[in-house]
Amino acid sequence: MTVVLTGGTGFVGSRLCSELLHRTDGPVVCLVRGEDAVTAERRMRTALGEVDEEAAASPRLRTVAADLSADRFGLGKDVYRQLAQEAEAVYHSGASVHLAAPYERVAPVNLGGTRRVIDFCTTGAAKHLHHVSTLGVFLAARETGLDRVDESTPPSLQTCGPFGYLRTKVEAENAVASAAADKDVSATVYRPGLVLADSRDGAAPANDFTTCVIAAAIVTGCCPTAMGSLPASTVDHTAQAIAALSLAPGASRSVYHVMRPEPLPMRELFDRARGHGHRIREVSAQQWREALYAHRENPWARAAYALDICTYTLGLAPDRRPPAVDGATTAQATAQAGVSVPDTGAAYFDRLLNRLHQDHGETLIHS
Repeated sequence: MTVVLTGGTGFVGSRLCSELLHRTDGPVVCLVRGEDAVTAERRMRTALGEVDEEAAASPRLRTVAADLSADRFGLGKDVYRQLAQEAEAVYHSGASVHLAAPYERVAPVNLGGTRRVIDFCTTGAAKHLHHVSTLGVFLAARETGLDRVDESTPPSLQTCGPFGYLRTKVEAENAVASAAADKDVSATVYRPGLVLADSRDGAAPANDFTTCVIAAAIVTGCCPTAMGSLPASTVDHTAQAIAALSLAPGASRSVYHVMRPEPLPMRELFDRARGHGHRIREVSAQQWREALYAHRENPWARAAYALDICTYTLGLAPDRRPPAVDGATTAQATAQAGVSVPDTGAAYFDRLLNRLHQDHGETLIHS
């Protein structure tokens, strides 16, 4: 089976690529940004090598220089048609993940790219679309009267709140659902929750939300009174679950909520940092904003200050808490597929914080 993957150099995508190479026996073709084929392949194998050296050296890994924001991914007609005829499944993990960016900045890739992936799936041989979305599409669901959501709850521009990135993800899901309803393409949607650092080594990108808020608390020496809890799972578990669910014999669900069984209380992020030896006092949401602004020359504080989405994710106001998310059906299917949930206790956060200091220690000085 030949599969096509977008977003293979990303946090989730690189691990999903690794899983697909280990769980399938055909080519895994990655559409990767790059000026030419050599540059694209170097980017892909470098990103994958940081996760899985064996997978990065696999002869079954193929890379195509492509642009999700361009018609036919920027490929020539013959190359595009040949790939569309060869592919049997498409894993669409590619996205512009900028939580503070306006809609106009991320829509060309997140929405436009998804529409082009749908077009690709309807070209040539029949192929199944595995679309990676986010549980953030329900971040503001309580404001619409939804205190609880599950796999059958439809997202809307009201349930996601006023955030450009999340609006594009809702619209992308709607485009996939519309194509599936019209029977233009068969599709499955995977909605990961908050994606946490890798359980094996604590690795996370610098623009990771969890990394950002923990680092900002360390730098400012304070954290807000967080009332929210979010569905979450580690990046390796997220990738394993998506790959296993997509390849499970007889899998028929159209939507999966990829998350650990229990939501993550957001205050746990700050409690774990304290347990690691950092002095972090709890303050009001307004005082935290003021502290972030006062430390705005630090990249972590500046990034956290720009994240208006923190009001919802951290639950900084009673009317800005995310809803309860039910993922029991997905959890059962994931367990049946042989994927276990990693431990995210004290030892895990020690690995996360040790890695944070190893990679970014010079920017974590409290003043």
